[in-house]
Amino acid sequence: MRFDPMMKGIVAHKRSFDWSRDGWWVLVSIALLVVLSFFFRWSSSVMEKGPTWDERYILVPIIDLVQQGWSVETAIDFQEAKGPAMIWPYAIWAEVFGDSINTLRLLSLICLLLTCLPLMWLALRCGLSPPALPLVSLGLFLLPFEALLAQLVMGEPSYVLGVALMLAVVIWGSARSDDDPIGSERRFLGPFWYAIILIVLLHSRIHVVPITGGICLALFCRDGFRSWPWWLASIIAGLLRIPLWIRWGGLVSSDYQGMHGLGLRLESLTYFGAAFAILFGIFLLVWLARYRHLVFWWWAPAGVGLGFLMGYMVPPDLIDPHSWEAINVKSISLFLGPTRSLAVGLAPDEALQWLPISILCAIGLGGLGSFGAMAFQYRSSETIATVARIQFITMLCAWGLYLFTHGFVFDRFILAWTALMPILWVAMLPRWAWFIQAMALVAYLWLLASSWLW
Repeated sequence: MRFDPMMKGIVAHKRSFDWSRDGWWVLVSIALLVVLSFFFRWSSSVMEKGPTWDERYILVPIIDLVQQGWSVETAIDFQEAKGPAMIWPYAIWAEVFGDSINTLRLLSLICLLLTCLPLMWLALRCGLSPPALPLVSLGLFLLPFEALLAQLVMGEPSYVLGVALMLAVVIWGSARSDDDPIGSERRFLGPFWYAIILIVLLHSRIHVVPITGGICLALFCRDGFRSWPWWLASIIAGLLRIPLWIRWGGLVSSDYQGMHGLGLRLESLTYFGAAFAILFGIFLLVWLARYRHLVFWWWAPAGVGLGFLMGYMVPPDLIDPHSWEAINVKSISLFLGPTRSLAVGLAPDEALQWLPISILCAIGLGGLGSFGAMAFQYRSSETIATVARIQFITMLCAWGLYLFTHGFVFDRFILAWTALMPILWVAMLPRWAWFIQAMALVAYLWLLASSWLW
C-alpha cells in the first residue's frame, strides 16, 4: 500500500495560494476560532471567577510592576516559575488597558487568536488546501489545555504564539524545495530571527529547549552539516539565558526551585508516556489499520512494549494532591492532570494503578512511534516531512529530558511542545481517524472546562 495519509479532496494542495480566490478560507478559520473562544468566555462563569489555577501566583509580579513601577526588583527579581518575557507583556497591557483580572485574561485570548495566523501559513506550506484551514483552526482550539488556559492569565497562550512564530521562521528560513529555493538572504535572516524569538521564549519558559533539539536534529537529518547556522543560533540563544539562571540560582526563581528542578526521575517518563495517549494514540490505530509496512514500522510495537514495561517497572506515585502541603516536594515527583484522574478512577486501589498507567503509556509511546514512522516516510524535500520530524523529535527530546527533573509533573506541560499538532492531525490522518481524534479532543476539553470554567 502506498503511503498517502493526506485526506483526498481536502488536504492535497498543489496550486499556489491566491488571496482573492482562497482568502475567505482564512477569514472563516479566524472567525471560527473567535466564535469558539468568546463562546467559552461569555457562556462559562470564568468572568465571575477570581484568580483560578496558577493565576494567584502569576498576578503578583504583574500587579507589582503596575503598582510599584519598573525596577530590577519588580521586573527581574520577582518570585514566579515563569520568566520576564511572560510577565512583562501582561504588565504593559495592564498599564494601558487596566489591571482587572478579566482585562488581563483578554490578552491571553488574543494570543490564542494570533497563533492561528502562523499555523495557517505553515499548513499551506505543508501542502494543505485552503478548505482545510478551518480544521487547523479547530485543531488549535481543541489542542489539550490551549483553549482553556487562553481564558486565564497563564503563561501558555503567549508562549505557544511565540513557538508558532518561531517554527514559521524556521520553515521560511530553511526551505530547500525545488519550487522555493532558499536565497542567501534567508540563509542569514532565518537563523537570526529564530535566535531572537528563541531568546524571548527562553526567558518565558525553559520548556522551549526540547523544541530547539527537534529543530536542529530534524534539519540535520535533512541537510547534514549545512544545518550549522541553526545549531549556532540555538547555542547563542541558550548562552544568553545563563545570566538569568545565575541571578535566580536555578531554572526558576528561588521560591519555586523545589517544584521545578533537576534530578533523576524515571517515573516522569512513565507519566508523560501515558499523557501522550490523547495526542498520539490515534496514530497507533492508523498504523494498525494502514501503515504496518513502513520502513520504520517497528517503532510502533517498540513503543508499545517500552510503554507497558515502564508502567510495570517504574509507575508514578499518584499521591493524593490534598496531602501535598504535608510532604517535601524536593523528595518526590508530584503528578496531576487528566491522566492521573483517569488512572485513579479506573484503579482506586493504589496497588493496581500501575495497570491503567501501563496501558496508557503503551498507547502513548506506541502512538508516538507510529507518528515518527509516518514522519520519516515522507520525502525529505517536502515541507510536511520537516514539520512532522520537528514535532516527533521535539517530543522525544521533551520526554527524555524529563528523566532529569524532579518535582511537579502536570499534563498541561505537554502543551509547550505540541504547537504543530493541529496541522499534523489534518495532514497525516485519514478522514475517519481525524474525526475520531476530534471527538476525543472535544470530550477532553469538555471535562477540563467543566472543572475550571463552569
